[in-house]
Amino acid sequence: MSAKTKLSHLRRPADLTPDAWQRQLRRQFGRERKFEIENPGEEPVFCEYRVTHPKSAGSYRVAIRGAQPGENFCSCPDFATNDLGTCKHIEFVLARLERRPGGVRALRRGLRSRYREIYLRYGGERQVRFRAASSCPRALARRARLLFGAGSGEVLPRSRFLQLDGFLEYAHKSGHEVRCYDDVLDFIAQARDAEHRRSALEGGVP
Repeated sequence: MSAKTKLSHLRRPADLTPDAWQRQLRRQFGRERKFEIENPGEEPVFCEYRVTHPKSAGSYRVAIRGAQPGENFCSCPDFATNDLGTCKHIEFVLARLERRPGGVRALRRGLRSRYREIYLRYGGERQVRFRAASSCPRALARRARLLFGAGSGEVLPRSRFLQLDGFLEYAHKSGHEVRCYDDVLDFIAQARDAEHRRSALEGGVP
């Protein structure tokens, strides 16, 4: 399919899966919009933007970390529920960044953070991940490997969700900054509630 071919909102092309179709529709729609964008930080690419609709004045927070679906975040309701890892607001910001000199290359390379962070990767099965940044104290890195596992983009197993508080407390007491975003904490809280309900039902608790 040509990049200039306009996708139908009603009929899925035979060569696209339902998820790919919906992602491309949001990509198409985001590149057609004329939202207002504000970068309140100092980073030129990988930061949190405020995207505002000029007519309704409704605004959303968009965090950009890379070019692939699931790497970024938007506070809009569609992103929270579609399990696609993208939305029109993210695609709008990506389109703006791609037009900047070096923007495409930077997005493909992805975020090389100067700080340590725990973030939620979207799209399909959501994953809690740890990014160690360019430098990480040995003791903290060792604890992170024990909790998240080794490798790039370490993933926190659901069976260890309850241990995250202890990891964050250790980092805080040790003076090591670890950014843990609100959507991570909300996701883990929801998972805990669901597990509690399941255990209650299996145990016959009213």
